[in-house]
Amino acid sequence: MRRIVLLIIVALLTLGSCASLGAYEGPAPPPGPGLPANIVGVGVDQPGHQFSAAGLCFQPLLYESPFDVCYFSADAVGFRRDGQPTQPMATLNTPTNTVLGTNDLPFVNEPGLHLMAGRRLNREFSVEVNFLGLLKWDETRALQNLTLNSQGTLGNLFSPLSDFGQPGQVGIDYNNLVSIRTTSDFNTAEVNLRQNLYTPPSLMQASGLYGFRYMNIHEQFQYRSRSASAAPAGTNNAVDLTTHNSLFGFQAGGTLEFRIEPRAWVNFVAKGILCQNNASQATQYTFGPAAGPTTTVESGAAKGRVALGVDVAGSLVWKFTPSIVGRVGYQGIIINGLALGSDNFSRNAAFIPTGVTDVYRTGNLVFHGPFTGVTVTW
Repeated sequence: MRRIVLLIIVALLTLGSCASLGAYEGPAPPPGPGLPANIVGVGVDQPGHQFSAAGLCFQPLLYESPFDVCYFSADAVGFRRDGQPTQPMATLNTPTNTVLGTNDLPFVNEPGLHLMAGRRLNREFSVEVNFLGLLKWDETRALQNLTLNSQGTLGNLFSPLSDFGQPGQVGIDYNNLVSIRTTSDFNTAEVNLRQNLYTPPSLMQASGLYGFRYMNIHEQFQYRSRSASAAPAGTNNAVDLTTHNSLFGFQAGGTLEFRIEPRAWVNFVAKGILCQNNASQATQYTFGPAAGPTTTVESGAAKGRVALGVDVAGSLVWKFTPSIVGRVGYQGIIINGLALGSDNFSRNAAFIPTGVTDVYRTGNLVFHGPFTGVTVTW
């Protein structure tokens, strides 16, 4: 019984000392050591009473930035390339029996690099420079058919150059081999001003992001077909198409960070992108007998347009030491208003040799995948 009474007395004395520390009137005391940037050092628990967060007996787990004045990050990324609409590139026997299309090109996760350097200008503003890129995809698919056709040769694969045999054309259709290939690369750089937004003392910190962004997306699309007609040599068709997208403009967004453990944070980032896309395409069409000679026709076009995009990411941040921070997360970038290789493939064999083409800038792409890396902060 005496022990219980003593414990109650100790608890009351402790609470009394906490209350005496909290009940402070007069000039605001300076922030306590290690106080987060978004804590001004003085709170109000009731009218005329102030308390210092440094003087609390049980200081709660409040947000504090895992980064010091300067920080540099390096992340390995593994991104996929998705979102391109399906374009049929070969049919078998009939115009509607598609057996090869751009959807047969699997753009799997490819390695890339993300670099970031940042510096705090003051308690409210920071400047950051980012690079994400060195991403490149190269996918090829081929299809062979050796069934007897109406021309007495082997092969019943029809070409998009004749609208898949409507009507069938010797030298373009009745193919025994068709292949397609797409190579694509993606790079982006950005400069942002980060503004720490005021939030009440809590586990959360919000920031605004405003900046400039540049992106380039280049593609090469190749189409090849081989036919045993017209006999005896047969014919070959080859289309090489290159598109360039140079996008530059402004972006704005923000971040939300939650401190979930003394050394762990959850981070969410979202940015909206408004860009000018200087798009262009160049086409090279080569056709003729398999034994030669062949004829090559070149054409191209360039035109600009406004493009929109969204960049979102979520990550878990862990502070291993005061100067080394690790993170793992997932990022997605959506862009519309692009000139894609397969979208600019002309499907009219009579029109290609004229050398008059346009550039179509209505494509959409999604780049997404996981990332992991470390940040050095000082």
